[in-house]
Amino acid sequence: MQRFKAHLIYWILPSVVILACIVFYFYDIFHWSVYIAPEFNREFGVVENLQLLIIILMAATALKGVRLRIHQVEKNAFKIIFILSVTLFLEEIDYGIHYYEYFSGKSIQGVTGELVPGEKNIRNIHNNWKITNILKLVAYALIAIFFVLFPLIPKNKLQKYPVFNYLVPSKYIITTAISTLILNQIALHLYQTMQLANQSLRGNVSEFEEIMIYYIGFLYLREMVHKPTNITIGGMRKKQIFNFFKT
Repeated sequence: MQRFKAHLIYWILPSVVILACIVFYFYDIFHWSVYIAPEFNREFGVVENLQLLIIILMAATALKGVRLRIHQVEKNAFKIIFILSVTLFLEEIDYGIHYYEYFSGKSIQGVTGELVPGEKNIRNIHNNWKITNILKLVAYALIAIFFVLFPLIPKNKLQKYPVFNYLVPSKYIITTAISTLILNQIALHLYQTMQLANQSLRGNVSEFEEIMIYYIGFLYLREMVHKPTNITIGGMRKKQIFNFFKT
């Protein structure tokens, strides 16, 4: 039962949610694509708000880590993660610009021009295409190495390096990473082969994948919050892994 619960949380439930969003957006079932990503501004849709929800959970988990962890190094690490989560949240909402656009009735270009004279497209840092490509490359490399390869290292080898053993995530997170890849390929295939009435995610179909990337970060934070304080005891036992689902 506990093993099924772990699979449910790590990949089954998030995969079902994201796959439903993909299907409703691309096939426009019940004309619900407008809820997944509204044409007037995709920032108000389900996809974008799922990202924001997970980032909020990441920030809340980081604060929980600051409160629960004993070692000061751990507390400081969670403080940094909290600050990064808040910054990421602000980046995702364009520092409130699209809310101002909506309620003021002004155009995207007009609002951007007000904030940065002479500019038409600057809204946040990460939407610069060069920075976006670099961030995606870093995210893919991190997922492949840290969340797929490292958990596969035998425990007897990890135990020789207590700090490294402490930082390595559980093997369950591999299923989340694989689900991310599969869901992204499904979304890309549909994007390349279908004629879409709703063009709100044109050029931004990776938004589905982004939800899962944030979810991987959230799961890892949850694991780290509840790991044993004494990192020299050989890592995290299965019983301790499952304890995080009960909190």
